[in-house]
Amino acid sequence: MSHPHPRWLVLTTDFPPGFVGGVASWALDLSLALQEAGEAVEVFARRTPETTDFDASIGPSIHRMRGRHWGRWQGTWARLTMGRAMRKHDIVLAASWRVAAGLAPLVQRRGARLAITFHGSEITRLRTAPPALLRIANSADALLPVSNFLARELQRLGVVAPDDPRVRVLPMPVPHRAQVPRGSGLVCVARPTPLKGIDRAQHLAQAMGLPLTLVGTDGHVSRIQAMDAMAKATAIVLLPRVDAHGMGAEGLGLVLLEAAMMGIPSIGCRTGGVPEAVGPGLLLDNPDNPNIGQVATFLADSDAGTCAHNWAREHHGPERTLHVLREAFPCG
Repeated sequence: MSHPHPRWLVLTTDFPPGFVGGVASWALDLSLALQEAGEAVEVFARRTPETTDFDASIGPSIHRMRGRHWGRWQGTWARLTMGRAMRKHDIVLAASWRVAAGLAPLVQRRGARLAITFHGSEITRLRTAPPALLRIANSADALLPVSNFLARELQRLGVVAPDDPRVRVLPMPVPHRAQVPRGSGLVCVARPTPLKGIDRAQHLAQAMGLPLTLVGTDGHVSRIQAMDAMAKATAIVLLPRVDAHGMGAEGLGLVLLEAAMMGIPSIGCRTGGVPEAVGPGLLLDNPDNPNIGQVATFLADSDAGTCAHNWAREHHGPERTLHVLREAFPCG
């Protein structure tokens, strides 16, 4: 069934400048990609004190949602804000199922369409699917995990069947960048949580006799700062783990793709969606006791950066993301 040219409504709790991290970067990159492709796009994001000047500096129209106790009530604030704005044929792209949890009746009444994206911990830490997740997933027109691993997690939770046609793996809309010369040392960009495996990165750097730059472990840093640090390294390292119950695996690893877009190759491990973000980089079978010779050979490969750069451009980027979205929501 075809639809008139839609207006895309990006719904997210995390959006710059008040929030940094994978979801905020995704929401910004996606919004700009839609706008640059000539699409009508508006962003509905959580309000923070720093937003006024930033919102005026970018192209998409930004609507800041007011509210309190966002962890529990985010779906309520989203419904109240979007209820005044949504109209027929809009496509709502929700950054998580929690922020969209109360939207299903509103979307149906307005004749709009709904897509839910899945990025990681909002489902990887669940033992069973909450009723709210099942309800919103059943009502959605498209379910868009950012990795094949997360698509399998939706099946594990009983949210979808293996052959559900609504499920499409969504490439990351990371902007294409020029390849930079590889620098020296390793870099790890990660929040200071036990599952991020920062200790593993430190152990690897020490075993290799290489300096390690840690980004984000002392608090929030801007995306520009993180990109600058990655551009100066010879490789980026992400070696996350799961918890004692096998839960909480990394959904993908956006920083690996951001580094690859600059020609900085990745060293990762076989946890969650990380192998899908490492691409042609190096996967360590035992990140707690890495094969040092294998790592040394990889770091000495003068083609590793170019391979990473070419792979990232082929599999991710704005054009790849928009292609999947247009397949999910054909119009015209």
